[in-house]
Amino acid sequence: MAAFNYNFAIICRVPNALKNRSVGSDHYPDGIDIEKAKQEYETIREVLKNCDINIIELVEDESYPDCCFVDDTAVVIGNTALIARPGHTSRQGEVGEIRKVLKGDLRMNVVEIQNAKATLDGGDVLFTGKEIFVGVGKRTNDFGAQAVAEAFPEYAVSKVNFAKCEALHLKDVFNMAGRNVMAVAPGPDVQAVLRQMQDVADYPYHVMQMDSRMATDMLYVNGHLIHHVRNEMGDKSYGTLDEKILWPRHHVQMTELAKVGGTIGSLAILITRTRTPKRIISNIQDDDLGYFTMWRRSEQHN
Repeated sequence: MAAFNYNFAIICRVPNALKNRSVGSDHYPDGIDIEKAKQEYETIREVLKNCDINIIELVEDESYPDCCFVDDTAVVIGNTALIARPGHTSRQGEVGEIRKVLKGDLRMNVVEIQNAKATLDGGDVLFTGKEIFVGVGKRTNDFGAQAVAEAFPEYAVSKVNFAKCEALHLKDVFNMAGRNVMAVAPGPDVQAVLRQMQDVADYPYHVMQMDSRMATDMLYVNGHLIHHVRNEMGDKSYGTLDEKILWPRHHVQMTELAKVGGTIGSLAILITRTRTPKRIISNIQDDDLGYFTMWRRSEQHN
């Protein structure tokens, strides 16, 4: 089965507690506009529906202010779901409801982390369609990365040291914009992580260099690219998408959710549910990638 083809998404409504009790709310002591945040969430929900995805929507839990950021609670590839162990202890209780849905409703092959010392945020796990990168050093540790490798033995799993990067999660600064196309945020700290990825990667990718983190925040699903509106991305990065992205696009506004660390990808667990287990592979053709910078380690030294 081709990578990035999904038929379900688990999402969770935005709780009122996100306004001022979120892990990411320290920078906004007066809170965020919670009604706008809920509108942003609803827009993304509708966009996902328009991308031919069946939505499983969970009711918000006010005991967990960050429960709407479901991506951190599980890593799902094919029919296997690895239940995460979020690095921030206040979020670890969020996995219970996610586990019930994955195991009971979707009947996934659910894998639990056995090492009690492990921490793992789903936001640190980037699946490229061919292999997996895990950002280690902040919310995810080496034991968490090892759990990913054990859960998905059919894929190469590479750890990259993310401790010195200013971003919190790997997918805050790296995302797939298409099959074999990786969007990369700016900054020397990000470029240092990119060089690590290039050193350990089993496959080459085409790099789309963006000029802000928000411009890098995107989600490729069922042949569609979901990204921020122009005024959030900036004209230059938006123009990059106009030039290089030939597949359908949807733009969403995330001004409020972004204030507390929310990203487009953090709001959904995307699932490829099949009756029989299949390896998820990329079916990109070289002719489709003529616009992009090639993935070459040496380019970083030019």
